[in-house]
Amino acid sequence: MPLTLKETRAISGLSDVLYDFLPGSGNSSWKGHVNFSSVAAKVGLAEFWQGGSKKPAINSLLSQTLQRKRGSFENLILEVVRGGIAYREKQGKPITTAEIDALNGHIYEIGFKFPDLWDKQFRDSLRQTTAQRAQENVRRADAEEQTISKSAARSRELLQLKEGFLQLSQDTDRNKAGLALESMLNRLFSICELNPRAPFRVVGEQIDGSFLLDGEVYLVEAKWEKAALKEAELLIFRGVIEGKSNFTRGVFIALNDVTNEVLTVG
Repeated sequence: MPLTLKETRAISGLSDVLYDFLPGSGNSSWKGHVNFSSVAAKVGLAEFWQGGSKKPAINSLLSQTLQRKRGSFENLILEVVRGGIAYREKQGKPITTAEIDALNGHIYEIGFKFPDLWDKQFRDSLRQTTAQRAQENVRRADAEEQTISKSAARSRELLQLKEGFLQLSQDTDRNKAGLALESMLNRLFSICELNPRAPFRVVGEQIDGSFLLDGEVYLVEAKWEKAALKEAELLIFRGVIEGKSNFTRGVFIALNDVTNEVLTVG
């Protein structure tokens, strides 16, 4: 099936862009020499490389592939680009983002979109020298390692807090437990990056404090009593919240659960 006029125009544009990516051919005795002829052979399209004048040969290779082995078109283009990256580096004229964008534009006109050529990281890398890319990769690897280390440290701290809380729940000295819980809550909010606004203070078995989340201040009240808390406790806390400002929010922590009536408080 002959190419449409639109495809013919796009193939001509592709040939212009790819012209400097590789040599047309080379001495068969040159081991490892990459050119349009060797690339065509590598992807099973050797029969479509006519040789001779380079521009018409590239045009013919692309046209014949599109007409007779359309499923091999992507492999052909990617192999040309892959070989061209190394070849152009040796020539001191690395492939540019503008060239890849032009390539993508012509390919898209034909009706294809090859993910490898649209990959943002690949396209961005073309703006850097080999040394710059290496430095960027090291920086990225370091950042990833730091993120992993930070996440692992956070998990360890949370586990330690959990173990400490379980031990604390068995402590018969409730005043001591309350003081320890004050420190635990401060640490928990810090680990979770909730920016405790001030150290929590212990008043009897009650702990008061606040933290910042998404620009909003949340008042915190925590109670660790033997019995489940009744509705009155929550109503008092709501009154405290409403007395601060219309924008203040609150978190009430009841470590020994609440009664059913509390769950219905609006």
